[in-house]
Amino acid sequence: MNKPTQVKMLYPLIAVVVIVALFFVPKKSVAQAKVSEFGKYQGYSEAIYDSSQRISDYLMLSNGTRLAYDLILPTKGGVPADRPLPVLFKYTPYLRTYILYDKDGKNMVADLYRWSEEEQDYVRKHSRVDDRGNLLDPLLRNRYLGDMLKCGYAVVVVELPGTGASFGRTNMAFEAMARQANEVLNWIAAQPWCDGNIGMYGNSWQGQTQFAAASTGNPHLKAIFPTATWIDNYSSIMYPGGVYDKAFVNFFAWSQKLLSSDVITPVDRDRDGTLLAQARQERAQAAGMSFADFARMFPFRDGAIPNGMKIWTEAAAAYPFLERINRSGIPFYLGAGWYDLCGRDMFLWYANLTVPKRLLVRPLDHSQVDSNQFDLDYAAEMHRWFDYWLKRIDNGIMKEPPIRYYLMGGEEKNAWKMTDTWPPKNQEMTRFYFREGETGVDTSINNGTLNPSSPTVPEASDAYTVNYTTTTGKNPRWTSINWAHNYPNMRSNDAKALTYTTPPLEVAVQVIGHPIVHVWSRTDSPDLDVFAYLEEVDTNGDSTYITEGNLRASHRTLGKASNDNLGLPYHSYFKSDQKLIPAGEPVELVFDLLPTAYQFARGKRIRITIAFADADNFDTPVINPAPKLQLLRDMNHPSFIQLPVVQTR
Repeated sequence: MNKPTQVKMLYPLIAVVVIVALFFVPKKSVAQAKVSEFGKYQGYSEAIYDSSQRISDYLMLSNGTRLAYDLILPTKGGVPADRPLPVLFKYTPYLRTYILYDKDGKNMVADLYRWSEEEQDYVRKHSRVDDRGNLLDPLLRNRYLGDMLKCGYAVVVVELPGTGASFGRTNMAFEAMARQANEVLNWIAAQPWCDGNIGMYGNSWQGQTQFAAASTGNPHLKAIFPTATWIDNYSSIMYPGGVYDKAFVNFFAWSQKLLSSDVITPVDRDRDGTLLAQARQERAQAAGMSFADFARMFPFRDGAIPNGMKIWTEAAAAYPFLERINRSGIPFYLGAGWYDLCGRDMFLWYANLTVPKRLLVRPLDHSQVDSNQFDLDYAAEMHRWFDYWLKRIDNGIMKEPPIRYYLMGGEEKNAWKMTDTWPPKNQEMTRFYFREGETGVDTSINNGTLNPSSPTVPEASDAYTVNYTTTTGKNPRWTSINWAHNYPNMRSNDAKALTYTTPPLEVAVQVIGHPIVHVWSRTDSPDLDVFAYLEEVDTNGDSTYITEGNLRASHRTLGKASNDNLGLPYHSYFKSDQKLIPAGEPVELVFDLLPTAYQFARGKRIRITIAFADADNFDTPVINPAPKLQLLRDMNHPSFIQLPVVQTR
């Protein structure tokens, strides 16, 4: 057989080999392909474990306080990992594990979690079961931890003093949390299952414990992932705009009572609950006034307890610790939500941190930010972050733009945006003045318009009598801690308030950043609470809530913030700066709305609603008879909203 014939005969054989290779090799290469991009992660951290094992016990602080903890180790074939691992640590006041259904099948947390039937079936199926009933453990609460455990992480959840099965008394002071967290970090690092690299995670108060831990500069803490937390407890949560946030405070007080009930789980060696009973008895003996009553005692930011310590500026504030946090160099990945009550504060954190940092802003509220939702595979981002800093896997996360935010109202496929700066460089603060005119829809007391042209008349105003029944409903951002926000059609609220609305938009308008409102008014009342709502109105006249801001008139004095305030209006909320309204004299209130990123659709309208109460959520003193006022909008007293408009191509 000559050589050309041999070559020709080889062609079919080669073709078969190529086909076989194409059939098998791609499947293997796809499975092993490395992908590390926003919300996507595979191939960088191998899943070498198949399940996990949970144990619980006590650790002891140097002052003798015993803290309950859960330790979860990955297992393979039922055998726990036999080498030290990087550790994900949560320091929590919200229980490490608790009883979902007792041994008789009673739902112990039905009021805390508004689960659908499908969700209840899921937690029943996946919860741990023992002689106490079905348990909600750290893996079921944060499902994204499962994949990370399989890839070689350990998880430790520790209950703060005075919570859960821990002994001692809760101390919300930032300095106290820092001391405790530092000791716990050292304890974790000394354990045989820890390789000395620790990351922290969690939202809300659990975010505060991370900042406190970072302020210590502990060498074992390599990175943190705090979401939906505050930098200023007073103005963010307790007294936004200087007005008592009764919706949040009442929810929090109620939830803490529930979390102190029979849902608490003893540690493993406390089978008969003797130690838990001792911890509870210790707390009962030290119990003081209720949280709600305590919060009401300090309506001003400079309020102090008898020993002189100022609650909001020293004990419960993070600002004084910024220098220590920045000096630590610990990297931060901050998570925020456009509908979270802490939305503004996460931007302030980002602005004031000089450490390696990232910021993620989602179209969600407080209850949703740290979980997988329709917008993002949150687990992938968390995994990328901790792989980079705890395992030193170069997955490129630090080479990406530092800020990602979701633009609401547009196409979902193009919703995620990125930027190197905040506010975005292409933002333009655009004034829309409160004016008279016909909007074409009968909406409110005055039915006013929003106009880019400033007023030219010497006198113009809208008369209003305060209506104390105006409200944003019973499920706003202020209570969306364990369940999702659900704003009503704002049309019914608008009808009782003052509104200013644009004509139908000729093009889509993107508002990205921090709106700022200027409201001039005249009244004989010594004080007023002013609420401003940004809304989108459709062709049927239905109105959708976008964001809001508020200010008590007596706190209207503007000052200079001691830290980077993003150029936003700053109010001290100090009693010494309080100014009541001079009877019959014009006063101007300037305040920002919580940040947003929203695309108002072509053909729809932008509306600003001004109300003077939010009955279901804020504690506005009721004056009888209700005060009368004039909202001024003339050339000498122009009321307007500055919207951060981003031009689209």
